[in-house]
Amino acid sequence: MDKALDDERRIGDRTPFHDRVMVVRGEQAWFAELLDLSEGGCSVAVPPGSVLEEEQVVRLFFYEAEDKPAVIVAARVARVTDSRVGIEYQEPQSVPPTRRR
Repeated sequence: MDKALDDERRIGDRTPFHDRVMVVRGEQAWFAELLDLSEGGCSVAVPPGSVLEEEQVVRLFFYEAEDKPAVIVAARVARVTDSRVGIEYQEPQSVPPTRRR
């Protein structure tokens, strides 16, 4: 499949979603602006001071409410541009990710 068509298909499955997520890699963590979500991943604005690179394994901490524990999702960095980081979940998630029972 043509790369441009593949990118358009992927973008079509995304839901715009504005919130905050914590991105954790090893012993480093950054709060990032969540831009969009899908069952397979999300896109965040590049966190200030981050050193995220493609293929790095990360954990995402989604906060449903201040009085509830975070929803933790294992993922990897799929794409990095000057303004965005594309992240692919290791397992499909609901939109937005919720605690599994």
